[in-house]
Amino acid sequence: MINILVTGGAGFIGSHMISYLLKFNKYNITTIDNLSSGYKKNIPKNVNIIIGDCSDEKFINSINTKFDIIIHLAAQSGGEGSFDDVIYDINTNAKATLVLLNLARRVSCKRFIFMSTVAIYGGINNIEKYSEKSPIDPHTFYAINKLTSEYYLKLYYENYKIDYTIFRLFNCYGPNQNLNNMKQGIVSIYLKQFIDNNYDKVIIKGSLDRIRDLIHVDDVVTITYDSIYNKNFFNNIFNLATGKPTTVKELLEKIKKIGKFKKDYIVKGKTPGDMNKIYANIDKLNKIYNTYNFITLDKGLQYINHIV
Repeated sequence: MINILVTGGAGFIGSHMISYLLKFNKYNITTIDNLSSGYKKNIPKNVNIIIGDCSDEKFINSINTKFDIIIHLAAQSGGEGSFDDVIYDINTNAKATLVLLNLARRVSCKRFIFMSTVAIYGGINNIEKYSEKSPIDPHTFYAINKLTSEYYLKLYYENYKIDYTIFRLFNCYGPNQNLNNMKQGIVSIYLKQFIDNNYDKVIIKGSLDRIRDLIHVDDVVTITYDSIYNKNFFNNIFNLATGKPTTVKELLEKIKKIGKFKKDYIVKGKTPGDMNKIYANIDKLNKIYNTYNFITLDKGLQYINHIV
């Protein structure tokens, strides 16, 4: 059996990642989660659960399991949320990555997969389509700390030969996204307001013309899994997105149609460090897959029918 550590297993992407891994019956899976935003009930059975903080050096140093693979998903995962507590953000993002890399080095783990973010591009200038070679221009503490983690991974490869893959994740959505977190996840933020009677209208912070690249969580975990063994992914950075632009207005109208919502939406205010028009150039990803058949947004949003 292969020992694999998935951090953030109680969260949205982490719980989906673990469920996917369980299909193969060849992994001993451990997850570390501090349950700050995830829920223990999200973690599938037959998984070793360790409740704790990935940035806590003493706690991580007490772990002596020999991991073959680490998939690091745990983090404060929103640009807006990073302004609420900048110290927590640096701990849960930059410091946690460094502490886990030290764990990898100590237990001789040679494969480390890291979920970075589209936010490192900034997305407030005139560029709309971003490749991995586009200018880096972070405008949130979250983006800065994710970018710092990317540099840590490169250094640990250069000095300790820990193979890494960095995914710059664009906007992920899908079933079981945390609808109570109103500062992360564009689809879940809007969906929460549509279904919750405490909201008379759906409040949109920022222009309806903003562009996003929306990728279903099933595609995220499938590609992440493929990267474990496919050497074409090793020691490189990839945009994790569909390459398809969607405006905020288009997204809202699709949610309204699928959920049969009658509620109106209004634009009010903006979000600190928010991106304007941003979607992905996925040429690097397509060189590996030739053509990857992403779940379409219309199909991906059908899970809304099971909520309403």
